[in-house]
Amino acid sequence: MGEDRRRRAVQGAFVKKTLTAAAVLLTARGAAGDDRAIPFWPDAVPSAIHAQVDGRAALQTVRELSRFHRVQGSPGYAAAAELVRAKLTAAGLTDAAIERFPADGTTRYAHFRSYYGWTPVRATLEEVSPRSGVVTSFPQLPVALADYSQDADVSAELVDVGRGTDPKDYAGKMVAGRIVLADGPLPAVHRLACEERRAAGFLSAFPNQTTAWSGEDRDLVRWGHLSPYRLDNRFAFMLSKRQAEELRSRLAAGDHIVLRAKIAARMTPATYDVVSATIPGSDRSTGEVVLTAHLCHESAGANDNASGSAALLEIARALRSAIGKGLEAPRRSIRFLWLPEISGSQAWLVRHREKRFVAGIHLDMVGGTLSATRGTLHISRSAGSLPHVVDEIARAFLDEVAAASAHYAERGGDPGRGFVWPPGSREALVADLREIELGSDHQVFEDSSFAVPMVYFHDWPDVTIHTNKDMPENLDASKLGRVAYMASGIAWTLAALPESEAPRLLGWAVAGQEVRIARAAFHPDWSARDAALARREAVEQAVATLRSISSLWPSMEDAVREQESGLRRLASPVPPEDGADRRVPTRSSAIVGPLDVYYSDYLAETLGAEAVSKATLPAREGGDVLAWEAFNLVDGKRSVSEIRDVLTGRYAPVSLADIKNYIDLLARAKAVSFQ
Repeated sequence: MGEDRRRRAVQGAFVKKTLTAAAVLLTARGAAGDDRAIPFWPDAVPSAIHAQVDGRAALQTVRELSRFHRVQGSPGYAAAAELVRAKLTAAGLTDAAIERFPADGTTRYAHFRSYYGWTPVRATLEEVSPRSGVVTSFPQLPVALADYSQDADVSAELVDVGRGTDPKDYAGKMVAGRIVLADGPLPAVHRLACEERRAAGFLSAFPNQTTAWSGEDRDLVRWGHLSPYRLDNRFAFMLSKRQAEELRSRLAAGDHIVLRAKIAARMTPATYDVVSATIPGSDRSTGEVVLTAHLCHESAGANDNASGSAALLEIARALRSAIGKGLEAPRRSIRFLWLPEISGSQAWLVRHREKRFVAGIHLDMVGGTLSATRGTLHISRSAGSLPHVVDEIARAFLDEVAAASAHYAERGGDPGRGFVWPPGSREALVADLREIELGSDHQVFEDSSFAVPMVYFHDWPDVTIHTNKDMPENLDASKLGRVAYMASGIAWTLAALPESEAPRLLGWAVAGQEVRIARAAFHPDWSARDAALARREAVEQAVATLRSISSLWPSMEDAVREQESGLRRLASPVPPEDGADRRVPTRSSAIVGPLDVYYSDYLAETLGAEAVSKATLPAREGGDVLAWEAFNLVDGKRSVSEIRDVLTGRYAPVSLADIKNYIDLLARAKAVSFQ
């Protein structure tokens, strides 16, 4: 047979053999678990946690938080933070407090410069002629006014400039002193229309999040943002697609539309407010487990992210209550943080470099119903560069809830056993465990500066995200309760699992990692070298996962070492690479945290957006996972070629040329240097 067919046959036999062995191990270890719901916990422990979780209470908290327009550094955010602090105190978390970090456009948190706060009061957009009436207004429609818009009182003619992001869009059009209609990214429109051509302000229907359902609902109004750094911002009003199309149609038909924009809003120095609370552990020297949610976003912002914030509050309350009812206090402390998204995590972590977190959980959009949001629940594993047993712990709790909810949906019975909180949904949980996805605070915690392995709970897609229709009515008490229970169980395992139960966790983790190794072994469309890298790196990740067990439960060191030697026999030799790049990059000590922090892009600010756009690393155009991980893997030890090999083995094939180009870009920006 041909070489490709021979390789596929060998790979197929390897996969079949390893999957069969793993299945036997899973069955045997399940039997050894005495039919436990969670293999490494006596049923009394997860049951004690489950008994204290209330999905209905979480949904009520969503409703309360949804009243506030929670833009970072705004009065609405501050009010929401105070609500969370008060609820924590009432639940018995006596150290609940709000930490405030300057957000004044000047203070830096390592390479990240903070931006300004924003105080919006009211805003109205009216048509003066040829018709009269209110087009939109704030706060009646919270997303009507783009963030960081400023004071204005102007009557002006409306001019359509299409996307408004190219000088050609303005050719032959007088926009100075006028209001423009433009659907491109807001900062780019502001620069071209307002800063360069002196437009008074603009209207936008820019879709800042897109999904397969984008454009189907023409009445969605998107949340928009101007630059949080420019004190000379004009204003922008956000419209629905239907409103923008109607205005364009009228302008094309010859209407001379005059609008009046009246705005009371100012950018001012403010603070990043972080709510913090802990369940103290009995041994403070063992580090902390951290759970996070971002508290910010537009009103209602129900799923994004009142849902994660409410679920986190319910986790804190439930665990505190379970301890009060007899559950033994954990060995490790559990810390809860409600933050301004990404920028607040950056500020908090930079100012708390002394904290040692063993692992964590991040919650962002966790309550949406499938029928309303089109989104399903995903639990993303920790970064490929940070393998950890937290992933296997998450798998155990997800398996339990998925199986129990499916059984209840089919056969009924006790709602509690089905993880149902009436009148919440009785449907089976639709969820999966997948590789890392970016887009929220966990990417700050998992940056190599802080290196906190985290699992990430999130709904995706969500057709209501960042719109006027992200409402509490789209959320489900049962789903919120299920997420709160799973995250509580994961956190409790990391913080409180006794050494006597650690062998069961090791058995569960070994079985799961063997399945992952088997799957990594079969890549029929990859080159022989890349397929070998996938097997090698799957083994390396498995070994690191098991080592995290002995790090948390030292009595497991010998057992982990024994399992490690067995796993290493599953790896395949990797052929040498021609033309290897043996340069060893070292990360700059000035760069602490990720290169992108919410509105700030270090590379674009340092080199210019055009230079960055020419970087050929494919991931930089999509989810940026490979670019983010490439920077994480810069440790002063790995060569450029070795970084390429790890990325290929743990994610997908990427060319050495692309990695060289991207790391050279980092070097030009002085984010890395070569030894």
